Amino acid sequence: MQSDIAHAERLLKMKAAINVNQWLNEGKVNLFHVVTGVLSLGVITFDGYNLFVYAGVLPLIMRELNISPTQVGAIASYTLLGAAFGSLVLGSIGDKIGRKNAILCYIVLFCVSMFFSGLAKGAIMLGWWRFLTGCGVGGTLVNVTALVTEYIPARNRATTVSVIYSGTSIGAIVAALLGMWLLPHHNWRIMLLLGAAPILALPLYIKLLPESPNYLVKRNRMDQLRSYLRKARPAEPLSDDSDLQVSKGTGKSTLRAIFEEGRAFSTVLFWIVWFMNVSVLFGFTLWLPKLIMNRGYSLATGLSFLLTLSISAIAGTFLAGFLADRIGTKPTLAVYFLISFCSVALVGYTGNYRYLMLLITLAGATINGAQNCMNSYMPTYYPPPMRSTGTGVCYAVSRLGAVLGPIVVGMMITRNFSYRATLVGLALPSLISTVGILAIQEKYSFARKLEQEQVSRQMSAEPA
Repeated sequence: MQSDIAHAERLLKMKAAINVNQWLNEGKVNLFHVVTGVLSLGVITFDGYNLFVYAGVLPLIMRELNISPTQVGAIASYTLLGAAFGSLVLGSIGDKIGRKNAILCYIVLFCVSMFFSGLAKGAIMLGWWRFLTGCGVGGTLVNVTALVTEYIPARNRATTVSVIYSGTSIGAIVAALLGMWLLPHHNWRIMLLLGAAPILALPLYIKLLPESPNYLVKRNRMDQLRSYLRKARPAEPLSDDSDLQVSKGTGKSTLRAIFEEGRAFSTVLFWIVWFMNVSVLFGFTLWLPKLIMNRGYSLATGLSFLLTLSISAIAGTFLAGFLADRIGTKPTLAVYFLISFCSVALVGYTGNYRYLMLLITLAGATINGAQNCMNSYMPTYYPPPMRSTGTGVCYAVSRLGAVLGPIVVGMMITRNFSYRATLVGLALPSLISTVGILAIQEKYSFARKLEQEQVSRQMSAEPA
């Protein structure tokens, strides 16, 4: 009799409504998450290569096309302006056609654009194709972030997303290594043409990358969603007739919605912090080889510093994710922003190779580590239906900082600002980021509300 009652209770539990977001949040990392993470890492690595390969070939483009530092900085910014457009306008498409479908489209876009960038005969066409490359990069960044934060368990999210976004640095490492190997013997165009190679991996992404839970619910593709949920938590029973629901928050995906329910102040702060940090990130990274050459070093040495910057970014990203999961994201980011200010500014005060290597290592670890940690922190501030929209707008605003960073550095070089003044000016936005991140109001975060709901359920389930 008791066994029949227990069996009936289990059946009732299995048929009860299941909150998909909580089901995924409370799981443990397994092979399904690893495969999703590796595929996402691959996309971000492609993006990183396409963004930063320009830094290695920048001195050679100046020589062949006979253009000024200001013009070269502008072309670099076209890519980032395209990323802003891709994040703001194209990024939210993932909320409508599905994040997987959007990611596949953007991979094709940036691969085709990179190929034609390598064939460009003048500055205007190069700038145009770099803009389209940025559109693809911006669109993939938004949708990869939103997709991963939906599937990765909450306890591992900061570390996992930070590791995935180390792909940007891996892409930069690949660009630097290929540049050191190919550029002494080949034209700079080969570096851009190689950026089209990821299109060969498209069939793998079509087969293995999961689709957004919210999109599957909206399209009533429940069998496919159940398949993903079982892969995410294979040890948990999930019946074919279980009622699957998603947390909708306000249920809106409009631009106005991201300012509602107390989120307005922190939304603006996210914009400011990202704008400032990305201006430092791209201004410093894209101009580093040229700045080093202005100090009397060779292009090969400049590329070696770029390689150091990128390798240290991976270590800094791992550490940032580890610290964020244990001591909190806000204090981790505040410390990182402060160290990035000091390290970038101090680069202008030394020409010693060893000191430069140390400072560039710190700068790479903290600038990139903070940015990658932000990639896991900000999306979960918003409910799932508006996550791509909220993330896309923030990315778009931040990319304006990425646009201005290289342009401002190019203008300072053109106008003969001192090496020291250029680096100090480039570092100053990190101080603003430090203050901004500390002022974020976490009490209005959707992730915080889910945690509170989980605690309330656990307390109500405990015997009196």
